[in-house]
Amino acid sequence: MRRPLLLIALAIALGACRSTGAALDLATPTPVPSRDALREAQRVAADFLNAWRLENFSAMHDLLALNSRDAYPLPDFEAFYRAAHARLTLKPEGLRYSFANAILRGSEAAVAYDLRFETSFFGSFEDTERVLRLVNTEEGWRVAWSRGDLFAEMADGATLEVIQTRLTRGNIYDRDGEAIADMNGVSLAVTLLTRSYPTNNPEACFAELARVFPARSAETLARLFGGNTGRDFAYEIGVIAQERLLEVQADLERHCTLRYEARPTRRYLRGSLAPHVIGYIGPIPAEQAAFWEARGYPRDALIGLDGVERQLESVLAGQGKVSLVLRRDGVVLRTLAERPAVPSQSVYLTLDWQMQETTQRILEQAFTTGGLGAISPGGSVVVLDVKTGAILALASYPTFNLEAFNPVNAPPNAQALIERWLNDPRKPTFNRATLGQYPPGSVFKIVSMAAGIESGLFTPNTRHYCSGIWNGTPLGDRTRTDWIASTPAGRHGSITLKQALTGSCNIYFWHLGWTLSNADPEILTKIARKMGFGTPSGMTDLPEAIGLLPEPSRYEQLVGRKWRNSDALNAVIGQGDVVVTPLQVARAVAAVANDGYLYKPYVVEKIGIIGEPSFIATPQAERLDFKPETLAAIREAMCEVTTNRTIGTATFVFEGLRGVTVCGKTGTAETPVGGTHAWFAAYAGRSAEAPEIALVVLVERGGEGSSVAAPIARRLIEAYYQLPPSTAATGSN
Repeated sequence: MRRPLLLIALAIALGACRSTGAALDLATPTPVPSRDALREAQRVAADFLNAWRLENFSAMHDLLALNSRDAYPLPDFEAFYRAAHARLTLKPEGLRYSFANAILRGSEAAVAYDLRFETSFFGSFEDTERVLRLVNTEEGWRVAWSRGDLFAEMADGATLEVIQTRLTRGNIYDRDGEAIADMNGVSLAVTLLTRSYPTNNPEACFAELARVFPARSAETLARLFGGNTGRDFAYEIGVIAQERLLEVQADLERHCTLRYEARPTRRYLRGSLAPHVIGYIGPIPAEQAAFWEARGYPRDALIGLDGVERQLESVLAGQGKVSLVLRRDGVVLRTLAERPAVPSQSVYLTLDWQMQETTQRILEQAFTTGGLGAISPGGSVVVLDVKTGAILALASYPTFNLEAFNPVNAPPNAQALIERWLNDPRKPTFNRATLGQYPPGSVFKIVSMAAGIESGLFTPNTRHYCSGIWNGTPLGDRTRTDWIASTPAGRHGSITLKQALTGSCNIYFWHLGWTLSNADPEILTKIARKMGFGTPSGMTDLPEAIGLLPEPSRYEQLVGRKWRNSDALNAVIGQGDVVVTPLQVARAVAAVANDGYLYKPYVVEKIGIIGEPSFIATPQAERLDFKPETLAAIREAMCEVTTNRTIGTATFVFEGLRGVTVCGKTGTAETPVGGTHAWFAAYAGRSAEAPEIALVVLVERGGEGSSVAAPIARRLIEAYYQLPPSTAATGSN
C-alpha cells in the first residue's frame, strides 16, 4: 500500500501544472475515456523514463509538451542531462524506476514513481516519491518538463553539486624517515565576494585577478561572476603562496573584496633530489577533468602528474568525504548520497637521500667538470640491493627542479624553466633509468654466456681461438673485427668462455651465437627473458619500458624476412634487435650476484600513517633455474674484469680500491645515430662472497664503457662504502 502523502503530492503536482502555464501545451485535447487516458499517460511516462535510462535524450525531448520543447531546445536539454550524468557518475542504463500512484484530472495527469540511481562513484541511492507531470495535447500525452524533473529542488534554482572535504596530502620520506616532500608550506585560498567592489568597477577587479591568476582570463571571470554583482555570492578564484600574496594584495584589494583561507601546501624540501622518482603535483589537465571529477575530485584539485606522486596518487591524496547534494545560494537543501573519507597516507621510499644526492652529484660532475656534456646528451645510474631488489639510488641526467612544477610555491621564473626543459632535446624530465631503451653492447654477453652454458653446447672452460678477426667463415658474408685487433696484442688467442667474458672477446661470442642459432635460434631470447629482458619487471612504483628482444620464430612476420645467423651474431653481443633499459641490466646483474634470484625492483618501502603502516614491501623474486655452474662462472668472469691485469677490461679503473670487491662488465654499444653508448654494470660487496649492491652506469653516446662509465661507477661505490674518493683512471674499451 502506497503512502497517503503520495496522493497529496500528486494533487499538488496537478495544481502546479495549472499554475505553470509556460510548461504546458494548452491545445484542446481529443477526449479520451479516463481509464484509458490514465493508462496512456502512464505509458508515455514509461517511454520517457526508458529513454532516459538508455540516454536517448532526443526521444525524451520528443515526448515533451510543445511549450517545454520551446523553452528547452534539444541541445540545451541534452547538455543539461549529460552534465548531470557526469556529476552523478551514472552507469550505463543505471536507472531503475517503479511506478506508484497516478491521478488524472481533465487533460492533466501526475504519475508518481520511485527512482534508483546506480553510479560508479557513489554506489546506488534512491530518490522516492517523485512526480512526473503530463498534459494531454493534439500529439497525445506529453511531459510538462522542467529542471525539477531531474530533482525536485532544481525547479526552484537548486544545483546538483559534489562537495568534498579536503584532506592534507601525505608526505614522502626516504628510507630513514627524512622528509623529501611534506605539506608544511602555507598557501592562501583567495575567494571573491561579489556584494561590493571597492571602486565600483567589477571589470577592474576581474582584470587584476586575471593578472595574478593567469589560468583565468578577465573575460571568463566576468562571464562567470559579473552577473552576481551586489548579491551575496562567494567564489574561490585560486590558491596563492603567502609570499606572493604579500606582493599583490594591495593591488587586488584596491578593486576586489576578497576573503583568504590558509591551506597547507606541498613543499619539496630538496627540490632537485630524485625528481624522476618523486615526480610532482599540478592542476588537473583540462582533458582529464571528467575522469577525475568522476572520482570525486573537485575541479581545482591538485593531482600527482609524474613519478611516485602520480603512481601513488590515491594513497597520498586519500579521499575526503564526498557528498552529492542539492544546493541553493550556498545552502545544502538535500544530500542525495555520500562516500566516506579515506585517510591520506605517507609514503616511505627505499632511497637514502644522502646516497641519492651523492649519486646525482657524481653523475652531474661527469657531465660538467668531467666534460661529458660536450659529447653526450645524458646518462643514468641505478643502484639496487641485491638481496631485495630495493632501489637505493636512481638518477637521470640532465635533471630538473621539482619546485618549478609546484603550482603554489614555484619560483617567479618557473614557467620559463619548464618551457626550457620541455623544449630541451636532451629531455631533462625523461627518466632514462627506467624508460630509456638502448642497445646494451657487451654487457649483454652476461646473458649470452648463460645461454651458452644452459644450452649444453658450452662449458665455462670450452675453448675457442680468438684471432681478433672474423673472416666471414662459415657465414660467408663479411669480415668482422674485434676491438682487440686495434691493440698491440691484436688477438686474445685460445681462451675459455669465462675468459671471453672477462676480455669481452667478440670473436668467441660470434662463434657462440652462430653455434646456438644453428642448434636452437630461440635459446638466447629464452634465457634473456628469464633474466628479465624484453618483459615487464612487475614494478608498480614507477613507469618502465620493457625493451626488445629478437624473436627468430616470428622474424619474417615482424621484420619481413627470415631469421639469419648474421642476426644471431648481432644479438649475442647486444646489438641488432636487442634493446634494454638500465634498470633491467641492474636487475639481471643483481640476480647473478645473489645466485639466481631475480627480484622485482621497488622504490616504495612502506605506506601508512606514522607508526601505523598499512603496507610494508615484501621482496618478491623468481628463481633462475640455471645449472649451478652457470652463475658461478659468470661471477668468476665478472670479478676478473676488475682484477685480471692481463685481460680484464676495467682493471685499470679499479686498481688501488681497498675494502670492497667489485665484479663487473664493460659495454660499448654502437647506436643507430652514430657514436657508442658507454655501459658499466657491476655488483659490489665487502667480499666476493657477500655482494650487497648492483649498479649500472650508462652514458649515452659517451664513448667506451671502461674509460667513461666504469670510472663513474668507481666513484659511486666509494661513496656508498664511504671510502676515500680517488681519481679513477681512464683508458680504452
